[in-house]
Amino acid sequence: MNGNQNGSPPPERAVALTYRSQWPGWIWAVPLAAVGIMAWLLVRALSARGIDVAVRFEDAAEMKVGSTHVLHRGLDVGTLTRLKLDADGFHVIAHFDMDKNMAPYLTTGSRFYLEGAHPSFADPASLGAIVSGPKIVLVAGRGTPTRRFEGRLGRAPDPLAVRVSYEISFDGSVGDLEAGAPVTLRGFKVGEVARTELVTDAATGKVSTPVVVVLDPTRFHIRGARAAADRDWGALMSTALDELVRHGLRARLVRTPPLIGGTAILLDMLPSEAQSTETLRAGDRYPRIPAAGGQAFDQLLAQASHVPIGEIAENVRVITERVRRLAGSPQLDASIRHLDAALTELDNTLHVAGPKVAPTLESAREAAESLRKTANEMETTVAAARSTMGAAPTSPNGNLQQSLRELTDAARAVRSLADYLDQHPESLLRGRSD
Repeated sequence: MNGNQNGSPPPERAVALTYRSQWPGWIWAVPLAAVGIMAWLLVRALSARGIDVAVRFEDAAEMKVGSTHVLHRGLDVGTLTRLKLDADGFHVIAHFDMDKNMAPYLTTGSRFYLEGAHPSFADPASLGAIVSGPKIVLVAGRGTPTRRFEGRLGRAPDPLAVRVSYEISFDGSVGDLEAGAPVTLRGFKVGEVARTELVTDAATGKVSTPVVVVLDPTRFHIRGARAAADRDWGALMSTALDELVRHGLRARLVRTPPLIGGTAILLDMLPSEAQSTETLRAGDRYPRIPAAGGQAFDQLLAQASHVPIGEIAENVRVITERVRRLAGSPQLDASIRHLDAALTELDNTLHVAGPKVAPTLESAREAAESLRKTANEMETTVAAARSTMGAAPTSPNGNLQQSLRELTDAARAVRSLADYLDQHPESLLRGRSD
């Protein structure tokens, strides 16, 4: 029987209903946000990453990941990201993260130079690498795009606007003449060394060391060059060089700084060669610039070879031995002891006699002053007597005249004695010296 006894309807029952939400729940928002942030950072890192460039060097030369930078015209355009040994086992591959804006300059004509790899006084500019470490300098050039380069050690050469090749054959050694070494004329850099070669002719037994240099005609400031800009720079440069050679232009090897610096090439006007018939010769590959007869530092070395080094060293050894013997001589030691004893005795004498000498010298000065006053009085007396008798040469009393003369001479003698005592008061102690 449904309902209660009063016939009222039964109470309604509460029913729980379950709804399945389409959203997994707010708790999942945290890991989803973390994944989103990581994805955003990854995309940002990939978008900010530059161009990976590999440069092969002979050795690492103190390069450090994250600290060694690539510079182009003074601007930081890349950073070293990793180093690894090359497959040949003799080189090092350096990977750099380059700025994307440098893509047009990463061509086969560009060069990477490792500056400060081996600091030395021969290259004062490299000494800064002792503190800051080495740096990579990019010299941009033309060519096809590439991402692999052959690095070079040494200072980066100044970029040349125009490059015209010539050849120079020196008589001496050129083994230490490196690529990129400057070629100067009257203190101005007009080119650089491209490469040095060693050529041996087995048939004639002749050994030659041709040096290929590149010159920039624009740095010679040749008259008429602007009008000839659209023509052959090589012909214009060769014409100017041929005339300079006729007037004594020769190539010489020099060191900058002198004696301790690196080898460079100097184009010099030699008056002694101005009357020669030398011209700009036609070489096998490039026109040949004549070299001077002797190199400055070779002549210096030749002169140094004639210095009697052995004789000088022997003399130094003999002098050193004599000094050593003299320093250890018993006679010298005894002489030093006698001298020390004599100085001690003299010091004691001065301490004893010093208080007595001062009053004696003071007495000498007082005696000199007294003698000077006596001489003045004697001269005054003589003057008064003569005034009384008159100046007639025939005075009645000749004996008096003679006395006055003797009195005058005595006054002079007394004054002289006073002056001498004033200048030499010590004569009272040791007598008058001649």
